Amino acid sequence: MISGDTLTGRDTELAELRRALSGSGKYAGVVIAGPAGVGKTRLARELMMRASATGTSTNWVVGTASARPIPLGAFTTTLSSETMAAVSEPAPPSVRRVIDSLVTGHAQGRHLIGVDDAHLLDGFSAHVVHHLAQTREARLVVTLRTGNSPPDAVTALWKDGLLARLDLEPLTEDGTRAMVETVLDGPVDARSAKRFWRLTGGNPLYLQQLIRDQVAADRLRQAAGMWIWDGDVAVSQSMSDLLGDQLNRLPTELALVVDTLSQCEPLELDVLADVVGREQIEAADALHLITVERTGDALMARLAHPLYGELRRATAGEMHLSRVRGRVATRLAARPDRDPQATVRRALLVLQSDLPADPDLYLDAARHTMQLLDLELADRFAAAAAAMGVVDAVELQALNRVIAGQGERAEELLRELAARDCPTRHRWATIRAANLIWMLGRPAEAAAVLASLAECPETDAERAERLAVEACVDAVFARCSDAEKKARAALESGLSDIFAMLASVALVMACGALGHTDDITPVARAALDRATNSHETSHMRFWFGGVYARACRLTGRLQECHDAASALVLMAKDAPGLAYANLVFLMGNAELMRGDLAAAGPLLREALAGVENHGITTGLRPACTFALTEMYAKLGDTSAAVPMLVEARRGVPPDFLFMQTGLAMASGWTLASGGRLAEAVGTVLTEAAAARERDQPTHELSCLQAALQWGAVDELPQIVARTTELAEVLQLPIADAVAAHAAALAAGNGDELLTASQAYESLGDRCTAADVAAQAATVFLAGQQRGRGSLAQSVADKLATECGGLCTPATRSATAPVPLTARQREVAELVAVGLSNKEIADKLVTSVRTVEGHLLRACQRLGVTTRGELRRIMRGR
Repeated sequence: MISGDTLTGRDTELAELRRALSGSGKYAGVVIAGPAGVGKTRLARELMMRASATGTSTNWVVGTASARPIPLGAFTTTLSSETMAAVSEPAPPSVRRVIDSLVTGHAQGRHLIGVDDAHLLDGFSAHVVHHLAQTREARLVVTLRTGNSPPDAVTALWKDGLLARLDLEPLTEDGTRAMVETVLDGPVDARSAKRFWRLTGGNPLYLQQLIRDQVAADRLRQAAGMWIWDGDVAVSQSMSDLLGDQLNRLPTELALVVDTLSQCEPLELDVLADVVGREQIEAADALHLITVERTGDALMARLAHPLYGELRRATAGEMHLSRVRGRVATRLAARPDRDPQATVRRALLVLQSDLPADPDLYLDAARHTMQLLDLELADRFAAAAAAMGVVDAVELQALNRVIAGQGERAEELLRELAARDCPTRHRWATIRAANLIWMLGRPAEAAAVLASLAECPETDAERAERLAVEACVDAVFARCSDAEKKARAALESGLSDIFAMLASVALVMACGALGHTDDITPVARAALDRATNSHETSHMRFWFGGVYARACRLTGRLQECHDAASALVLMAKDAPGLAYANLVFLMGNAELMRGDLAAAGPLLREALAGVENHGITTGLRPACTFALTEMYAKLGDTSAAVPMLVEARRGVPPDFLFMQTGLAMASGWTLASGGRLAEAVGTVLTEAAAARERDQPTHELSCLQAALQWGAVDELPQIVARTTELAEVLQLPIADAVAAHAAALAAGNGDELLTASQAYESLGDRCTAADVAAQAATVFLAGQQRGRGSLAQSVADKLATECGGLCTPATRSATAPVPLTARQREVAELVAVGLSNKEIADKLVTSVRTVEGHLLRACQRLGVTTRGELRRIMRGR
């Protein structure tokens, strides 16, 4: 849906203008000045409309170039025919007569005159406006385009202090995003919003047209409910008309300057001069088509407005542009590339030019582009070199597709590479196994591939590579001890970059599940440092970051996870394509872990939109859906959590046992959010038992913690015993906190629950801290300790607010003035989500009469008489 409102992002300016027009100050009105398209007229029209709605009489006057030679030409449609006839007589026209014709019959100050494009007023019209401002017989809203020479009488409006002047600036980056989302009637990802801002400079008029052009050309599309602009720029004739016909009327020599920079900017001035000539550069600079700035020791030329390049690219012929690219590439090749970006830029020019193909250049550029995180461009370069029979390019293309999450496309190439009778066959068979595991979700097939390799003679290096991937298989199947041993052995043997990263992934997964924290951080740092300088693994650092984050959460190192995510974002904040989706997931997941739900939501939604937009099948999809399900559930938004849980279940391959805990937690949070507490507790306790069987003690611990948060009662003795054992085995602060939480809940000790809440908060987990503080409040109130209960409740409320509106079963129950029994609370929660007594009875496997009894006693304890009142109390409203 495309909206036409251009006031978004102008709240501050609109408020300032309304104050100036209020009549309470020294001004008779306002002048709104700014460049074309910045929204001056729209703001003025809004002021006129609001004034008219309050009973103020209004007139609208427009200055035009065609009316400027005519005395009082701007007022021809406003004044009466008698007045116009009088002022057209040979004698000097009477200003008084004109003003009387405008304002007669209106009380002073109850008439508002809008004057649009006052720089185009004729002298007499300008004089009338100035006189109106002096006499204050009407208030004025005047718009003025900067960069022009208005009549002296108009200039005097603000110079003499008659009207307040507001210089309307282009929209800020945040204002641009707000306007894009308003026009599209939906959220847009941050990278696309920034692209709109860069291209339009925040000009609202250009922005609206550019949005329409991208939607019409299907370049701007929705994925997971979010708008993403991930293609080229579409430029319509309407945009060309907005920019004026100056570009279309340029002489050939000047058009070449614009065309050259449209294909490659910025360019050093001497390079551009060799291609187009220095005189033409000077002429283009004088016409404000380009800008020349000093950067370091060099003068750099770029287009004066980004849309100039887009317009020329859309209208100039492809053969002409191909020749331009070829000329620039030839000139750039005359000296060595100063950095990888320069090589990539030159290679792209050659690839799209009329020059002969250069497969060696394409291959170098593909490696550089992989390291620079643009995997789509890397695939183009590799494919171009592979088409010319370069074997190394085929191998690079296969590896790039694995990293890009294009599992099926990678498998097509890897199957052939692994079947070749050549020295690298073993390497490509192991990479194929890695692709089968991580990109296609088929670890059993990967295990078969690796088993066949183990039956053949191997060098020490080949054995280490196989062990690295076997460790991944073991990690996926939750054989954590085996995964840890194999990964350590592989890393100690010395590995190439990609296999070192795969071994590190398996080791961190295993150590996180086992609670072996000593090696997690050193291994992570080594892997991330190595990835920074490797084209093979540069992009994999973000995938690895997700694995590392999970290990940090399981072992209670939440601040460490947030610090690592922040560092990765700073290293690659402008990452393209899939890298961006990984980055925003890492940051969103880190915010979720430490309880900033307001910050986590937009980031996680952007990550899921990126996953859908790129059509990948990696673990990023289920990771996003797990996180979003948990976030929605913690906010009490069950209607959003349920469909997200469906997506989460769909994204988990059946053999991925290591994801079962995450799936169980997402299921449990959704059930708890919907008031189905017994089912939620049962779900995570079942998974806790399975994790114990798989020897994943931290997975088990997280399940037991969740059961405590959701008010497990009958199972408390067993949970206390098991969490005490886990605290002794793991020797982790998080395990101590969970054990203390369980013991305090079982003992009904409010003070110890507050201590446990503080322990969780010190670990960075504000959501759990809020829940436990709320449980403390309930215990205190049950013991008639109202002072202590109020203190605990205030702690819970403060933490819930800091979390962005936490609304969990524990925080909701604590708002009730009298505590309920576990069964009464469960029935009340189900009432709160809209279930009937029959539906509640079916879910709890009991009779309707029993449900009615629990409901009656709950209402009596809470002092309510209707289901609606009960629902409001349980939802904390």
